[in-house]
Amino acid sequence: MMKKLNFLVLVFVTNISFSQNVFKNESIGFSIEQPSKWIKAKEGQTIENLKSNVKLDDKVLIKLLEQNKGTIEVVSFFKYPIETTVGIIPTIKVNLRSNPHKNFADFRKSIEESLIGIKKVFPDFKYTSEPNESVVDGKKCLTASCIYTLTGKGGSAKVKIIVYAIPVKDQFYQVTLMDTEEDNNTELFKKIVNTIIIQ
Repeated sequence: MMKKLNFLVLVFVTNISFSQNVFKNESIGFSIEQPSKWIKAKEGQTIENLKSNVKLDDKVLIKLLEQNKGTIEVVSFFKYPIETTVGIIPTIKVNLRSNPHKNFADFRKSIEESLIGIKKVFPDFKYTSEPNESVVDGKKCLTASCIYTLTGKGGSAKVKIIVYAIPVKDQFYQVTLMDTEEDNNTELFKKIVNTIIIQ
């Protein structure tokens, strides 16, 4: 009896600990696990970080910010504090965007064109994994991986990006996972994507 009680207490405590690390936005029906020791960004903090710490031509920056209009920032997590860290910070970012397409083929074409557009901003952009179909929380989506050089206040670094575009009715979730070759978080990213629940 005591063993059963200890087991139940352990399960209860484990469930409480786990639920404290899950970000939920009930109004849009989205949840994702927050990685241990990662920091949840304040609203708008990711864009402010881009403006102040990444060196981009003014026209390019304006274009990127225009593309961000109509986007709902769901949640972002940083591996390190942005206020005290120089250089590229591994980041998990979830946005909710409009999806005007009625079928997956048109949606896929739109996402592929959007990814190709990144090449105009970052000339050394290349795919490490071409866009392909995958599944997140039972929903068909598109995923791709790429690498390019990003220049910030701490110098230049090759960034690795994994993008999941998950269509849900007339919107889609864009889950972007960024790290560097030196600070590789690929295995963690796979685990975190598997915690996504979309209702």
